[in-house]
Amino acid sequence: MKTIGLIFGSTDSEHDISIKSAGSVFSRFPKDKYHLLPIYITKQGEWVSGNYDQNNFDTLTFPKEKSLIFNFNATSVGLYEAGNETPLNIDGALLILHGPVGEGGMIQGLLKMANIPFTGSELTSSALCMDKAFTHQICEHEGIKMARYQLVSSFADIDHSKLTYPCVIKPSREGSSFGITYAEDEDTLKAGILEAQKYDNRILVEDYINGQELSVAIFKTKKHNIVSWPTQATRFKPVADFEEKYISEVQETLYNPPYSDGVLRRTQKEAAYVFDILDCKHMARVDFFITEDETLYFNEINTIPGFTSVSLYPSIIEKSGMSYEALIEALIEDIL
Repeated sequence: MKTIGLIFGSTDSEHDISIKSAGSVFSRFPKDKYHLLPIYITKQGEWVSGNYDQNNFDTLTFPKEKSLIFNFNATSVGLYEAGNETPLNIDGALLILHGPVGEGGMIQGLLKMANIPFTGSELTSSALCMDKAFTHQICEHEGIKMARYQLVSSFADIDHSKLTYPCVIKPSREGSSFGITYAEDEDTLKAGILEAQKYDNRILVEDYINGQELSVAIFKTKKHNIVSWPTQATRFKPVADFEEKYISEVQETLYNPPYSDGVLRRTQKEAAYVFDILDCKHMARVDFFITEDETLYFNEINTIPGFTSVSLYPSIIEKSGMSYEALIEALIEDIL
């Protein structure tokens, strides 16, 4: 029986969200077909493993039973149990990681060097998609409409002659709306820059798009090619912040958004184009803004979207005809 490592956690701000996603995967993992090896990355960056069960995921507690280290060579698996010269028995890795460390290319590079096949996009694509400024530059060059923006590192860098209020301030390399703020004047803009600086020294100041969010879920393997119908995650605040996404119960999901068939088909087509030009692999959730007059703006792409039981990506994929369990199996099948 093949062994699949379920890698989750990490040192960044989305550590706990990653555990929640991994807990959902753990509960639905095809244990009758594959041996599951949970691999937890602590907040301090240590890789550990153990005989974990659902309670560990529910309580976010993972006692260190085995400590894992990397020892790279050209051919064999480069992940070892500390103190043991034998490579870990692992045939592939299911990456359920979010945020700049787990989703931004770092883990992907390590696993590539360790000769461990993994799910999701490769290093370069992961890094480019995590960095919103690079995403802007590449996609706008390819003719994809996005909000006007400035890339700055401090308030002093802003060109106020090109600034329009309201605007949105966000760290360039962050997820789950950490560090994102909405500014209506200079004082709130200054405060927003200070908040974003807690997460990154690359900061985007974008024009505010007054509209709703449309998301397209993409799943591509050798056997599958799903580009979903756009789904609307209704926002009730100017910016869908962490609380609205993960805590509030007012979030509304519309699987048949109230827009013309033409613009929804264009959203679907542009999502597939963005996925391809950024050289993504396996999966992504592609997010857009749409205004009342149906002007469409590409916002961002998530290469490892949320995988909790209530997350948008698996629910859209399920609406497209593939169950959560089948999604996990198809990912594993593609890397083995």
